[in-house]
Amino acid sequence: MFWIRPLLLCFCVLTSYQVNAAVVSDVDVAEQITVSPSETKLHLNGAALRKMYFLVDVYVGGLYLEETSQDPDIIIASNTYKRMMFHVLLKRVSARRIANALNEALIINLTKDEHESLKPTIDRFLSLFDNRRFHKGDEAILDYLPGKGTLVRIPGREDTLLEGKAFYDALLKVWIGLQPVSNDFKAQILGILDED
Repeated sequence: MFWIRPLLLCFCVLTSYQVNAAVVSDVDVAEQITVSPSETKLHLNGAALRKMYFLVDVYVGGLYLEETSQDPDIIIASNTYKRMMFHVLLKRVSARRIANALNEALIINLTKDEHESLKPTIDRFLSLFDNRRFHKGDEAILDYLPGKGTLVRIPGREDTLLEGKAFYDALLKVWIGLQPVSNDFKAQILGILDED
């Protein structure tokens, strides 16, 4: 009889954990997070697995918003707290390789004038990946802080703030713009298509 209570408690804890997290490719993605120091609550808009060459699992990404939306234009335009989170699945990968892929995606999603005006910020962002390696389980976080800019958190680096909203808007276009890294990835983080 005495073993029933601990068993029920364990079951309740496990059940609440599953309700409060999405699971994508065996990665638990929180349904809700709090952004410091504002203590603003963000909700998971969608999460997705990023594959390369249809074979290699690269990362799980999650988009968090104050108010969820399936409209990329509304998401990009809103001047609210946002987060893109990336959970690395590769055993080991050069951070610079990921940065190069991000840069290529930025180039195809921005006009020539947009890219030119953002180039100093893009260069500074890319420099944060120099001499870094990501390992399986590492997470990179890109927060938009209204009135401040993009807070970049990369393992092995101090948090870096890149001022202004335009750069975060550009970053979001990599995943939910007209030329996303993957149409399925875009649909999943917009909450339109469930991850298989």
